[in-house]
Amino acid sequence: MKPEGIDYFNRGHWLTAVQERVSREARRRMFELWRGWRGRHRLPARTILDIGATPDTERMDSNCFLPWFRDEGVDVHCYSPESIQGLLEAYPFIHVIESAGDAPGALPSWPVGTRSFDWSASSAVLEHVGARGHQVAFIAEHARVATAFFLTTPNRGHWLEFHTKLPVLHWLPRAVHRMALRALGKPFWAEEGNLRLVTGPELLELAREALGPDGRDYRFSVRAIWTLGMPSNLVLLGHCIRPEDR
Repeated sequence: MKPEGIDYFNRGHWLTAVQERVSREARRRMFELWRGWRGRHRLPARTILDIGATPDTERMDSNCFLPWFRDEGVDVHCYSPESIQGLLEAYPFIHVIESAGDAPGALPSWPVGTRSFDWSASSAVLEHVGARGHQVAFIAEHARVATAFFLTTPNRGHWLEFHTKLPVLHWLPRAVHRMALRALGKPFWAEEGNLRLVTGPELLELAREALGPDGRDYRFSVRAIWTLGMPSNLVLLGHCIRPEDR
């Protein structure tokens, strides 16, 4: 049977099985960061909207946050530009929000009302939404649909690029990196619409732009998870400051 969904994972690579285990363990640590933030700031978590869920059910790290959220007593809703109705067989507790199909290059606009959820979340999606402006819009949309948000993305500063499995090449200037990927026969990853990695400072700058000129209505922070000797994954956590907190 053909695997479901866009191959953002570089399926078939000889390191894939190892990566799945390492990735799942790292995502568990990211999840614990979310639990800590939620508890420290006493934020409710009755509902959550997971953005960009993959239809893939083969990898152990695919959609692993969904049952973890459920185990916390959260009502889990999922939205994706891909067709994810098939996830209901593996995760019958989720609610799927239908997508009309996002046009390529379109800025994100999800079919839910403002502050419809306690939380919005996305796991390793930000790097796939396109150019810098699209990444800003992606974060802004997270902040629109929920009171609090939880985004994860690979760190461009890590020595290993986890999609192509190539070391240090992604440290080159972005235009040069894309040229090198095309030369190596990896045109999919050379397209900005498919892969645009960010560093911690870049993610913080994206968040500041997305949340307003000074972010005064939000409390947010960028954290890092370490894997293989360096910060491998970035976590953006934040929430709207309630009037009584100001």
